Amino acid sequence: MAPKVSVLIPTHNRKVYLRETLESVLSQTCKDYEIVVVDDGSTDGTEEMLNKSGYNVRYYWVNHIGQYAARNKLIELAQGEYITFVDSDDLLFPDTIERLMKAVEAHGPDVIAYGAHVGIDEKGRYVKRKQRSLPSGNIAAELFEFIYVHSCGMICPKKFYEEFGGFDASLKCCAFYKLLLKLSVNYKFISVEGPTFKRRRHKGNVSVRSFANRKVEFDVLEDFYFNGGGEKLIPRSRAMKRLSQEGYRAGRCAIIEGMYEEANRLLSQSFRRHPNIKSLIYWTKSLILKTLIGSGRI
Repeated sequence: MAPKVSVLIPTHNRKVYLRETLESVLSQTCKDYEIVVVDDGSTDGTEEMLNKSGYNVRYYWVNHIGQYAARNKLIELAQGEYITFVDSDDLLFPDTIERLMKAVEAHGPDVIAYGAHVGIDEKGRYVKRKQRSLPSGNIAAELFEFIYVHSCGMICPKKFYEEFGGFDASLKCCAFYKLLLKLSVNYKFISVEGPTFKRRRHKGNVSVRSFANRKVEFDVLEDFYFNGGGEKLIPRSRAMKRLSQEGYRAGRCAIIEGMYEEANRLLSQSFRRHPNIKSLIYWTKSLILKTLIGSGRI
C-alpha cells in the first residue's frame, strides 16, 4: 500500500548532518510516510553511513545532475499522494507532518500547507531571527512580495508538482520560488501555527549575493508578473515596488562586479517603476562610473 506522504531528501556531501535530519523524520508522530534520499554525487561516505544505519530509507545515487534535477528525480520516485521536502541539514519537529496533514484534511485536499521555521547554527543552537505572520488563502500578492514558503516545512500534493513539470532545472537558484508563484495562481496555501522545521545555517549553505543570483530572482518575478498571471492578481503599485526593490539589489551587485551598463539599465528602470532615493543614488553612481570608464579615467 502506498504511503500518504513521501519525505524527500536531496543531499550532497552532508553526511555530518544527514543522520540528524533522518532521526528527526523517523521521530514523527505521523507514521504514514516513506523516506526517499537522492544523493547528488556525494564523496563523503554518505552511502556507507546509510547502509550501516539500518534506517528504512530508499536511497539513490546520481552523478552530479544539480540540485533541482535531483529534486525532480525525487518527485519521480515518490510513491506518496503528498510530498514534503527536507534539506539534508535541516530538522523537522516531531509533529511536523501530523500538523501539516491536519491542515490539509481541514481545508483540502487540493491545498498546500506550510509553516514557519526557526534558525539553528552548526551545533543545533537556536539563532534569533525575525518572525513574520504567515498568510493563508490566495497568497499570490503576499508571496510576490516576500518568500514566506520554503520547500522544507511544507506539504503539497504530488500532482501539483507534476502539473507544472517540477522544478526548472535550468536555473541555478530560485526554481522553488518560481514554482511557488505558479502554484499561487490556482491553489490556496494554508499556514499552520508554530514552526514546522529548524533551518540550519552553516558555511556550506550560505548563499552568495552575486549579480547572477539577484538577476535570476528579478527575472523570475518579472516574468511571473507580466507573463505568468501575476498582473491579474497583484495590485500594480505593490508589484512595481517589489520589482523596483529587486532591480535595485541586482543593480548594486552589478556595480560591485563592474557591470556598469547592466547596472545603469536596472537602476534606471528601478527608479522609474518606483521612485526612491536609493535607486536614484546608485543609478547616478553607475552613470558616473560608466562615463569614467568610457573616458579612460579609471
